Amino acid sequence: MNTETTSDFLGACHEARKIVELMPKLPKGMKPGHIHVIDIIYRLQQGDQAVRVSDIGAALHVTNPGITRLVNELVELKAVQKEQSETDRRVFTVSLTATGMKYYRKYLEEYHRTMAQKFSGISEKDMETAARVMHEVYRIMSNGNMELD
Repeated sequence: MNTETTSDFLGACHEARKIVELMPKLPKGMKPGHIHVIDIIYRLQQGDQAVRVSDIGAALHVTNPGITRLVNELVELKAVQKEQSETDRRVFTVSLTATGMKYYRKYLEEYHRTMAQKFSGISEKDMETAARVMHEVYRIMSNGNMELD
């Protein structure tokens, strides 16, 4: 790949970061990362099994201490309920509270539905390609040393 294409792509990444900043204002104390965790909890709960903190970390490719911090913040915000396993005291399961479900509906279901309508002029294939490329670039960059020699 040539450097001009790489430069254009990295410029688009800066714009992508700005896209996140254009999302609806979250309630006091909420961060975009919290909404992402709520989304993962909701999705994992659809499988009819208890959702462990480690399941969330695995789904997001984030270490357990990082997820534990976010989950604890969501507990403080009353969006998530956390319970310690009776059989293994090291294991915690989480579930969305009524407040967490309200956030899911507003900041994920409603927002994604609105954005899908706004993006209707972009083909499904182009959106899938953009998402796939962003995920792949993130994987490449997060697995290697990106420092300049």
